Amino acid sequence: MSLTKWQPLADRNEVDEEGGVGWLELFFDLVYVAALIQFGDRLAEDVSWQGIARFAGTFVILWWTWTGTTAFMNRYAVDDVFHRLLTFAQMFAVGFFAVLATGPVDGRTRWMALAYVMARLPLMIMYLRVRNLLPGGTSLTNLLLPFFATSSVIWLVSMAVPVQIRYWMWAGALLLEFTAPLIGTRKIGLEGGHEEHLRERYALFTIIVLGETFVKTLSELSTIGISIHTQVYGALGFVMLVALWWTYFDDVAESHLRKRSVLSKRPAGNRILWVYTHLPLAAALTAFGVGSKKVIGVDAFTGDLKTSYAWLLSGALVVALLSVAVLDLVTTSPHYAVDSQERVGPRLMAAAAVAAIGALLATGTVDTVVGIAAISVVVVAQIAAEVVIASRRERRLEARMDADLSEAAGTCHHLAAATMPEEIGTHACDECVAHDQRWVQLRVCLTCGYVGCCDDTPGRHATRHFEETGHATMATLEPGGEWAWCYLHEVMDEHWDPLIASHVNEPEIGSQTEVGG
Repeated sequence: MSLTKWQPLADRNEVDEEGGVGWLELFFDLVYVAALIQFGDRLAEDVSWQGIARFAGTFVILWWTWTGTTAFMNRYAVDDVFHRLLTFAQMFAVGFFAVLATGPVDGRTRWMALAYVMARLPLMIMYLRVRNLLPGGTSLTNLLLPFFATSSVIWLVSMAVPVQIRYWMWAGALLLEFTAPLIGTRKIGLEGGHEEHLRERYALFTIIVLGETFVKTLSELSTIGISIHTQVYGALGFVMLVALWWTYFDDVAESHLRKRSVLSKRPAGNRILWVYTHLPLAAALTAFGVGSKKVIGVDAFTGDLKTSYAWLLSGALVVALLSVAVLDLVTTSPHYAVDSQERVGPRLMAAAAVAAIGALLATGTVDTVVGIAAISVVVVAQIAAEVVIASRRERRLEARMDADLSEAAGTCHHLAAATMPEEIGTHACDECVAHDQRWVQLRVCLTCGYVGCCDDTPGRHATRHFEETGHATMATLEPGGEWAWCYLHEVMDEHWDPLIASHVNEPEIGSQTEVGG
């Protein structure tokens, strides 16, 4: 690559309109995901409370180093030799940390502390470059560097203390770094950054983690072989994986950050909540991959799922759903007219249901296959609920817009353009006939010719047809009737067509209409 094509240090918003992710960033992300795979494999070997705690602790450390550099790249665009060398050095340190964290703990924690400092040092140098080379970067670097430097000193000092104290020092150092952005939002109004770039970075990281879950399942299948029960459990695990993908990428990935939300009244506060909530989400997705892998290994449909595996699988899904609920609160839905509570409600109900089913699985109250299938249904149902809510809201909004247009024009354009279908079918409500019910009156859909019963009939099949299809206009099929109705505008044309009866097939002798209407 020519030197003239390299990007000198600059504010990303000034030089990057689209916010696309660069090749170096993708390479950087893949190295981290490779480390997360190792963490997941280590958890699979020890699915105990101690193993889960170890996984959570090391995951926080690794994710935080990734987020720190991601936040830098979201604010600044740079691609020169020195920056690449710094990035490669950080990638090496992350790989070093992952190897140490996934091996025996005894005797390695000192080296883990050193590896963390090695991973943070390149980021501190990046911010020093901002202070020296970029006008306006002094306030941010002067805020962040003391926190990062102090934390690094704590990590280094921890190498000289007993292991029990060492862990507490690590926790304190991480808490100090997590606090820096929060203080920054209050002292210097820490906002800015490129929102599109931010969303794309976290979306790419999330989809790579989801892909790693699929790889775990396939690797387990290749180890234990193909059988009926592995196929069934594999299919159910894949359904849950698809549901998680759908939940994030049909909702969160396309959502824009709110300036004000119920959780924060400031744009910067919502941004930080959005970023920090991706920590439990990414950890939950990784843990779900391990849980799904363990489910595949159940010997038969009647085999019991170990208590720890049941808690891991259900707990990971609960954390993922709750994380998405928080993200829904600080973003606007990509489905217009859908409010935050209508997005959050299905997540919370699904999380509660999964927790309950997980408890039944853990206690052996339900069979494994029944419990896993029930969890799959729940995570799919929360997506279906959101889709239904979104479609109904959008339909109502469109109806109001059409009604406003029609009111301005003095007519309903749906009824004005409607014609009687050439084929209408029998003079009967087939749904009522199928359920041995009687109708009061019949209506015909002017879009497709469907015949259904009126709203005075318990089935209300004409209205249900509109709700399912969106076909807006219908007309009476009663002898002598001349009116038509638009569901969207709630407008009636009392003299729509005086010849409706001539278009209708004659009723069969002895048909139900002789009794019902």
